[in-house]
Amino acid sequence: MGTQVPARGLQMIGTAVDVCRSIFVAHRPASLLPHSKVLWHSGFNRRLVVAAIRRKAVDVVTVILVDPDGDPLPAWLPGAHLELSLPSGRRRQYSLCGDPRDRSAYRIAVRLMPHGKGGSIEIHESLRSGDTLRAHGPRHTFPFIDAPEYLFVAGGMGITPILPMAQAAGRRGTLVYTGRSRDAMPFLDRVPDAVVRPDDEFGTPNMEEILARANPGAAVYVCGPSLMQQAAARALPRVNPGCTLHLERFPATRATPDPDAVASRPSH
Repeated sequence: MGTQVPARGLQMIGTAVDVCRSIFVAHRPASLLPHSKVLWHSGFNRRLVVAAIRRKAVDVVTVILVDPDGDPLPAWLPGAHLELSLPSGRRRQYSLCGDPRDRSAYRIAVRLMPHGKGGSIEIHESLRSGDTLRAHGPRHTFPFIDAPEYLFVAGGMGITPILPMAQAAGRRGTLVYTGRSRDAMPFLDRVPDAVVRPDDEFGTPNMEEILARANPGAAVYVCGPSLMQQAAARALPRVNPGCTLHLERFPATRATPDPDAVASRPSH
């Protein structure tokens, strides 16, 4: 004979199911539960099909990935990344840089790194529309927290996880975007209000000047070359001690970024 569940228990089960459905199906998962509830969700292991490959800047392409059957993809939050198994067997991690509300496709951006470990070369030279990749994720290891204000600092391909965050923050956020030159900086068309600082026009960025833009209490997000992140970690306590600093770290298992190639992060 089955065990009877009290009405209160049934109500709690139903609530839990509704919450889970909201997290993984609704368009705005971040608004339904505190970020801490979903940050470490390991995501899914599934096949994705390359729907298109588009050039976005010098040596930068975006890859658009869809479900083979056209089903909605798992929800994700700004800052999330995918781990992809390439046809060669290489495994690389790339930040999602599209709109979290669009569950019809995932978008990643990859800069060609001729002296890297081969993943970017394979994507640029061998990957074609219609190819199938095995994907793991989305994974949330660079959490986008709720804050009254934000300062986002993106260096080179560090724009990829920052872009969805800056767009979600809207008027509460200021984006400072640095890179070698404008033609090497993807997504400029998507950040018309950003402070754009190409090195060939303004010289090497001064991190203290950039961080001084933040108001006390702001969340400061920095993603870019390791030297940029180190400079931010040193400067913020002096320049703006009332702010919190959030960095995208690069574990040894990920490709080491060059000063403008954080595309294989998380190998961006």
